Amino acid sequence: METSFSLTHKEYIEKNKKLANEGAFSGMALQEWHKDTCWSSMVEYFSPTHWLDYGCGPGYAYEWIEEDPRRAVAVALNTDSKFTLYDPCHEKHNVFPTEKEFPGVMCIDVIEHIPETDTKATLDYLFSVCTEWMFLFISTKRTARAFHDEDGNTHCTLKTRDEWVSIINEYASKVDFPVILATDYQNNTFDHNGKYMTYDDWNMPADLQEIIKTKRANFERVSPDMFKEQPWHLTESNFNV
Repeated sequence: METSFSLTHKEYIEKNKKLANEGAFSGMALQEWHKDTCWSSMVEYFSPTHWLDYGCGPGYAYEWIEEDPRRAVAVALNTDSKFTLYDPCHEKHNVFPTEKEFPGVMCIDVIEHIPETDTKATLDYLFSVCTEWMFLFISTKRTARAFHDEDGNTHCTLKTRDEWVSIINEYASKVDFPVILATDYQNNTFDHNGKYMTYDDWNMPADLQEIIKTKRANFERVSPDMFKEQPWHLTESNFNV
């Protein structure tokens, strides 16, 4: 049930493919602690589950390494869950999903790479196939990998946290499954390092929300240095119970 994207979207995919061939878009952002806290908690809460990782990059986070399996595949194994990977810029995962439904949808550091002409089509698709839980992380960082021999970079759609909240609210208010939206919007500017974390949610079970809040607090306590490098403050969280 592939959705209809514009020519602009296809042009950006071709531009991004060139950068992907040079090693851009590792797909490893989901391993950053604050993002991991959200999506892994949702997987564990709804397990066994099956999620779509929309914009997975080359799928490095799902590689099986005998001695030390990567984080996403380890979570799947530990919860008896499955995953489907899709990324149009990486040949291994560029076949658009044929499933009509996925219990879970994960889309991390992707929406900002999609031209504004196609963000609605993308969100329409993601919400149409999701049935149980969704985690979205959208970067608001102005600077990103530059395109070759032309102006602009891969972060082609920039909006504030409040703007993204308003957009996602239009979708999340019409469904009954939990949705988490996180961004890295920091100090009301697009000029930041992308390591920040803000948090908004909809339709969240109170006990799942409490699990996430507890994990966040525990990480701050046991890993203060990493927390300082990748901060997620409660003042930048809107836990809607």
